[in-house]
Amino acid sequence: MTENTIDETEIETTDTTLTLRRTFDASRERVWKAFTDPDELEQWFVPEDMTAEVRANEVESGGEMSITWTDEEHRIDNEGTYVEVVEHECLVTGEETEAGELRVSYELRDVQDGTEVVVTQEFPGQVPNGAAEGWAGMLETLAELLQESDGDPIEAEERSMTTSRVIEASPERVYEVFLDPDELAQWLPPTGFSAEVHHPEPEEGGTFRATFTGETEKFADYGHSFGGTYKELSPGEQIVYTESFETDEPSMAGEMTVTATFEEVPDGTEITVRQEGIPEAIPPSDANEGWNDSLENLAELVE
Repeated sequence: MTENTIDETEIETTDTTLTLRRTFDASRERVWKAFTDPDELEQWFVPEDMTAEVRANEVESGGEMSITWTDEEHRIDNEGTYVEVVEHECLVTGEETEAGELRVSYELRDVQDGTEVVVTQEFPGQVPNGAAEGWAGMLETLAELLQESDGDPIEAEERSMTTSRVIEASPERVYEVFLDPDELAQWLPPTGFSAEVHHPEPEEGGTFRATFTGETEKFADYGHSFGGTYKELSPGEQIVYTESFETDEPSMAGEMTVTATFEEVPDGTEITVRQEGIPEAIPPSDANEGWNDSLENLAELVE
């Protein structure tokens, strides 16, 4: 293995694998947008002196990815699929070439100075000459793009998160535990919290209120109450409700919308939770982590 640094990108190379690390002065949500938004990809994900056209970019497992690079004499088509997508955390793409599969993974990690991005490119043969330099150049362009947009407000679509999990239970059973107050108190609070559900009214137009209390020293100061209204209740299929925190802090204010859908699959029920309108004080990645904790608790309760 060889190691070196180009600009601010750390590079490790083996015979068939290229790994690059770089820290960007931006949030994971902002970096994620740069990796998934077609307009932004065309600005940085392209070799020097070439232009890019994103022809397809379906950011979901199994989704199509197609980006074309051109200059006056050359055309390079990058076509593949998304193998794995974990919002704000990880992307894995696969591309079939004449020599075999070319796989690239992108990991986004919170660090003190912003977001560390780790790019790992696995080649079907030897790492091509110039690959490291090409990647380092693109990541330098990405850093410039993020710096230019540093003062931009976070757009509404970035104040949201989506996560999914398959639970070994029927859609009807999963729907039930989303509305039963005793069971909600068991599974909804993420790690480090307990919950009390005060007055659930599980009907369209009905309201609810709950309190999370920090149970560990780490979360002792983060207890909060919140409430909302059930907007749509489709038994065994979907629940839509609004919620907001009871707070005087402007950065925690605002109404969120949560949509939970339940789809029957061979192994049970796939739950998909989308939360929109997340307050400015809460990184969407933290909301995602909290919901993943809650769904883990739910699985332990019903499986």
